Amino acid sequence: MTTESLSFPMELRHLRAFLAVAEHRHFTRAAAALRVSQSSLSRTIAALERYIGQRLIDRNQHVTRLSDAGEHFLPYAHRVVAAADEAFAAVRDRKFPLRIGFTWNALGEETGPLINRFEAEHPGATVRLHRCDDDALAGLTDGRSHLAILRTVPNNGLGYLRFLEERRVIALPCSHPLADRDHVTLEQTKNDPLVVNIISGSGTPYLWGVGDDCRPLVEVNNIDEWLEAIAAGRGIGASTTSTVKFHPHPCVVYLPLEGPEPVNVVIAWDSLDSHPHTAHFIATAKKWRHVRG
Repeated sequence: MTTESLSFPMELRHLRAFLAVAEHRHFTRAAAALRVSQSSLSRTIAALERYIGQRLIDRNQHVTRLSDAGEHFLPYAHRVVAAADEAFAAVRDRKFPLRIGFTWNALGEETGPLINRFEAEHPGATVRLHRCDDDALAGLTDGRSHLAILRTVPNNGLGYLRFLEERRVIALPCSHPLADRDHVTLEQTKNDPLVVNIISGSGTPYLWGVGDDCRPLVEVNNIDEWLEAIAAGRGIGASTTSTVKFHPHPCVVYLPLEGPEPVNVVIAWDSLDSHPHTAHFIATAKKWRHVRG
């Protein structure tokens, strides 16, 4: 046999036809189960065999059975069709979760209430939050997330909704000379090393000005490393008020940072068509923002 070009329009119907024959071991019964004619079923199987380059079904006047290649191919065909059926059912029943990625504190105290409101407005819809420490866009551009919660306004063509603002804070080790103050300024901390989450986070070196090249940096990869570096006295950190509530540490003191503008917390998307409920979630977030306003 010769293999057809890879441009052959392989479809699920080819695999379903093969599985029907494998189940019934009879072309007439398989055709009846699929509600197609026996000649149509034979053409479908023949096309699949030409594409694969192997005979999958041995048949004669009395017996229909799978060839060795057919037996080998059978579990793979089952898995493909089962996965497709599961995907179709999930979308059809709207049980396919809306994946929302975040890199730091999600939406702070607004996270749970907003998700609960969205799911109440859209019965059957579910949200799955997941933290992406390895991507500044929280899995948005590589498909892991349908929406992303970011603490920076994206400038790469992504759509976004400014959801809320958070005031900035400084995180200091308890032993720091300023730890007993009511607040601190940038000037008071200009000589301290800065602990920076190089993947995400709002406390970047640019907070102190692009031209500030003298401040030592301590680079970390996630919020847990960030906290432990500060607690160990390796430097100080800059963050927002939600970090104070969601990430307390017995050896770290948070103080209001006077001077810099608040941090914008945004909900970003690559496409509003990425999930049946992407646009619906944004609409709920807009209403929630207006009410909480």
